[in-house]
Amino acid sequence: MNEVRLELLLGKQVYDLDGKAIGRVEEVKAEACGADLCVVEYHLGLYSLFERLSALAIGRAVLTAIGAAKSGSKKAVPWDKLDMRDLKYLRVTCRETDLQTLN
Repeated sequence: MNEVRLELLLGKQVYDLDGKAIGRVEEVKAEACGADLCVVEYHLGLYSLFERLSALAIGRAVLTAIGAAKSGSKKAVPWDKLDMRDLKYLRVTCRETDLQTLN
């Protein structure tokens, strides 16, 4: 099993199969797996940043006020869809349209 320090992923730009930038890693969701924690998904986008900073309500209001609500949407990337072979160029193994958009 390979290990990656999560703090090295936070803020990294993620690209889709077409090379399109789809957002930065802002939040990592994990669940208990016995005595360990297992990553379930990665959250990308401005909403995820505000979620990580515990300021989601304020962030949503700011993004809506400046008209960036759509570009600030939160994308969920399943743990197995994030290609981390090159930590300088993170990419998903699908197209952006295949990713779940969260509210």
